[in-house]
Amino acid sequence: MHALFRLIRPRTLPLAIAAVCCGNAIAWHGSPASWRGSVFLLSLLTALALQIVSNIANDYGDGIRGTDRHRATDAPERLTAGGQISLPHIRRLLAASVLAALLLGSTLIALSLHHPQQWLAFLLLGSLALAAALTYTLGRHAYGYHGLGEISVFLFFGLLGVQGSAYLQQGSCPPEGWLPAAGCGLLAAAVLHINNMRDIESDRQSGKTTPATRLGFERSKTLHRLLLAAALVCYAALAPQIPSVLFWLSALPLAITHLHRLQTAASPAAAGRELPHIVRLALAVNLLFDSGLLLDSILP
Repeated sequence: MHALFRLIRPRTLPLAIAAVCCGNAIAWHGSPASWRGSVFLLSLLTALALQIVSNIANDYGDGIRGTDRHRATDAPERLTAGGQISLPHIRRLLAASVLAALLLGSTLIALSLHHPQQWLAFLLLGSLALAAALTYTLGRHAYGYHGLGEISVFLFFGLLGVQGSAYLQQGSCPPEGWLPAAGCGLLAAAVLHINNMRDIESDRQSGKTTPATRLGFERSKTLHRLLLAAALVCYAALAPQIPSVLFWLSALPLAITHLHRLQTAASPAAAGRELPHIVRLALAVNLLFDSGLLLDSILP
């Protein structure tokens, strides 16, 4: 059980929670009367299942490719490469998580949408999300080995995760949702980028290409600052229309402290220790932003 707990990487799951909560807060703000708790719960469970699929597939894919043999000794241990879970067992766990995601996603679509065209569109989007979760490190053309991971999480933890959640509640993508959706995706990309900065040397040795391996350690710090700054600008851009969304500014000290520690990090391993902090920052910014939306919808 402890091995399974480590395999699903619970520290990363707040990213899925942030995207779904943000989309639902946008939907609530636009139409409180049409918001449904059952759709929110199923959206949350589906997003978490998809992220668990991605985490298990990532451990398995890197393990069978031999990538994890090059990991630094102080990096978190991978279970497939370490032999703590047998290959048949991890394949069964992966299949079970895929089945759970399919069942939850199908139930969500059936409950929240009413027209065949909508069903088909979300079945396609759900299939793309599941394929992206699996093929990050699995398959001959795994996109995570070609520097596309940050783009993928921007799309699926940002634009699709947020606006898709809002659509499932109110049957449309609110125009005001695109900026926070982009912000949410950029924060998720920043999380993955920190992970890739930590693994920069081992990824180079194994032939895995990421933005961090292309840029090098110091320039990767610059990219991370740009991702974080762009994300915060996206959230702030909605303030002229809804001033209360600026509640997220109370998380700014966390961001400043995180950036200071990253700037003074002398090694990829030191940068990697910022991973839990950037995850917490992403969740805090989103939940505070969501609180501002909810407050605006309640106050006259």
